[in-house]
Amino acid sequence: MTTEKKKTRFFSLKIKIWLAFNFVFTPVFVLSYIWFYQYTSKSVFDTITLDLTETVDGAINGMDVEGFLQLFQEESTSDPRCIPELDAEENGYYPENSLYWEHVEWLRTVQSVAPTTRMYTYIDGIEEGEIIAIGSTGVFRDPRGGFRFCQRYTSTSSRIYDGLTERVDAWEEYDDQEFGNWITTYMPITDANGDPVGAIGVDISADYVGEVRGGILRSGAIAFIGSYLLITILIFVTSNIITKPLLNLTGVAEQIGEGNYDLDISDQTKHSDFMDEIDKLSSVFEIMLSKVRKREQTLRKRVSQLEIMIDNTKREEEVKQIVDSDFFQDLQSKAKDMRQQFKGDDKK
Repeated sequence: MTTEKKKTRFFSLKIKIWLAFNFVFTPVFVLSYIWFYQYTSKSVFDTITLDLTETVDGAINGMDVEGFLQLFQEESTSDPRCIPELDAEENGYYPENSLYWEHVEWLRTVQSVAPTTRMYTYIDGIEEGEIIAIGSTGVFRDPRGGFRFCQRYTSTSSRIYDGLTERVDAWEEYDDQEFGNWITTYMPITDANGDPVGAIGVDISADYVGEVRGGILRSGAIAFIGSYLLITILIFVTSNIITKPLLNLTGVAEQIGEGNYDLDISDQTKHSDFMDEIDKLSSVFEIMLSKVRKREQTLRKRVSQLEIMIDNTKREEEVKQIVDSDFFQDLQSKAKDMRQQFKGDDKK
């Protein structure tokens, strides 16, 4: 009954170590990157929203509220464009009133501290849910944008109207069909008695927030991929360093298996002050090689002695076979007769 030997394929130990490290390390690395991205994104988002709240607080604290109220009173009584009819072709305008320009200049001053923001002020409108714009930093853009003075506006996607009566932090991105995608904070503007007389809104473009997050994602990905590749290479180099002595010992074992016992493995058995399992294995190989070499020499001597003994025994057997043969006995008998005959002749 015969059994076929199962075919096996060689798979390097250093590759196994490298793959094992990567198998364990990769999920940890990916989870770490996800955590890092989420944590950093949250930290950046918290910083952005904190800037918004600090900006709106600063804008209200330094605002000329009396001038804000006087501006609307003067324009609403002197200029027919304020407040326009809902079906009017022009909804809002840019007045020449110095109070208006003082107001928007103050908004621009605050905005210069946080240049990624857009700021505007407004009051309660006529229709339900409607606001009437007062000032906007968009007046300084080229071309001008944002709210125009006395512009009537109703939003169905933002909480701009709620900002007239309470602090509203709209940190969830919303889509304003007229002005784009934003995150915003709103805060009431109060008079000397603490009564709300209007509100201020500070926006940051959701696209900007997305760009910041995208930048974090890209930068983090580059850093993590670079680190991952570097660590992978280091793991491979380390596995090569770890397995090199084993490979050398494997070569020694193959030489011993071929009958070559005159090997010098002193370079492979040099040990540091701190031995490990590989150093111990090298020592065992060195001792084993010495013992096998001595045993081989002893065996060779014994084999030589046995060969001599076997040769002598063979010769003795061959001689015995010759002596015991009938031919040899007959020759001996004839020779004996001849010697006796020669002796008889000599006596005569």
